[in-house]
Amino acid sequence: MLMGIPQGNANDGKLLGDDRFLRRIAYLYYEDGQTQDAIAEMEFCSRQTIGKALQRAKDRGFIRISIVPEERTGYLRNLSRDLRLRLGLDDLILVPGQNLETGGAAHDILTAITSTAAEYLDQLLTDSDILAVSGGRHVMRQVVTHLKPTKLLPNLIVVPTIGFVRPQTSLGDSNLVSYDIAVAYGAKHFWLPLPAIVETQAQLEQSRSLPVVRDVLKTIEQATVIMTGLWLPNANEKLIEAGILSRQQVELLRSCHPVVDINHWAFDASGMCINQQFDPPPCYLTGLEIPHLKEKVRAGSTKVILVAGANRAYVPSILAALKAGIANILVTDHVTAELLMQSGEKLR
Repeated sequence: MLMGIPQGNANDGKLLGDDRFLRRIAYLYYEDGQTQDAIAEMEFCSRQTIGKALQRAKDRGFIRISIVPEERTGYLRNLSRDLRLRLGLDDLILVPGQNLETGGAAHDILTAITSTAAEYLDQLLTDSDILAVSGGRHVMRQVVTHLKPTKLLPNLIVVPTIGFVRPQTSLGDSNLVSYDIAVAYGAKHFWLPLPAIVETQAQLEQSRSLPVVRDVLKTIEQATVIMTGLWLPNANEKLIEAGILSRQQVELLRSCHPVVDINHWAFDASGMCINQQFDPPPCYLTGLEIPHLKEKVRAGSTKVILVAGANRAYVPSILAALKAGIANILVTDHVTAELLMQSGEKLR
């Protein structure tokens, strides 16, 4: 999964300062079982450099030694295959997990998940793609942080899936996440310059009819790759505190027992979209209509990547999103995968 970088006459300092080099060396040594001498020959550097790279990778947290049931590689491969078939996914990417009850470990697992998601996205993207991404400080911002493009994609288009939630821009805004990804690839970027949530149908129609917004929304609907995190329903408390949603609006959504929220589209445990159960809905959302991803996934026209895990509470949320049919690729950790397997749910 790790991509090559130019070597040539690069000195030790340059190599050891390149995270991609460190990850690749770690992969070749621990996953492929190559000797340090063999890796040194492949990488056109000394065996001492490889030894230093492995130590540096440990220091940077790229290598974590843990006990995983059965042979590590084989176990993860088999678990990934079995769960992918059970959940009806096109692809399932696993990273080694740890005890989810430990806060520090959970942070490390999330780092592994998001860095792996960044590598997966880098390999997946082509110059003809339209990429749409959600916001989020804990998942999507970390994906951006770990993203190390291996190619320039000047014709790639990157767009947000949702407008601005608050008047003040934050690092978790979908607009800013998509902009930073576009800059990393030398790609094209379109802003979605409108509020994510409006109060009335008239406001929704008016905001969507603006020429600049209309064109961006059309581009978002044509996305070939979508990457998103997910949120637990209690995240809406912050919107109440910010005055964006009222307590009454949130309680109306909660009356239907939501277990997952994606761009403020709430779904219950069966995968049913709660927003669509009310007429009028509790609020109007102006960005990508998340429930419609089901048609795109079913048609095979869009790769929708869900990045989630490192927390036991997300297991029902992941299942609900997959029952809703709004994702066909999952990036998570093996402990979360085991819990998904143990749930007994079979979606195909």
